[in-house]
Amino acid sequence: MKLIAYPVMILSACGVLMCVLLFGWSLGANNQIVKMAPAIVFPGLFLVWLPTVLLMNRLTREFKQKDLWKAALRGCPPWMRTSLWIVLGAVFFLTFALPFLSGSNPGTLPSNFILFPVCFYAVSFCVMYSLIHVEKYDTGRRCLNGHRISPLAKFCEECGAPQR
Repeated sequence: MKLIAYPVMILSACGVLMCVLLFGWSLGANNQIVKMAPAIVFPGLFLVWLPTVLLMNRLTREFKQKDLWKAALRGCPPWMRTSLWIVLGAVFFLTFALPFLSGSNPGTLPSNFILFPVCFYAVSFCVMYSLIHVEKYDTGRRCLNGHRISPLAKFCEECGAPQR
């Protein structure tokens, strides 16, 4: 699994960077870039998203549906999970809410369409990072009495003590 995760993570990082750069260039009123951007950004999205969904299913197989994102991102450090949610919120705000609040239709600016794939690339990057580092996180979870506890448990199933 890690053999697939590393290249997908690198492609995801390149996809985020490419989308942000194309969005910045499109704001400079360069219509050629806006016309070429979907042909550059979207094929990579398919290369990245299919392995992400398949490998994310392996990460979340033993967890309830309500804990899907906690399980999928449990190998990420807290700052990375927070950053992911901030990026998703910022993309939503820039592509949908800001044009709507300014009185225009969110679909009128083609440059907004270029920024939307950042959501998929960022989620893919974080899921692949989590997949690579999840073993360290899962094996290191112990309660105050030293018993191993399951990945999302807050208290030890054996003695009831909180996590260390």
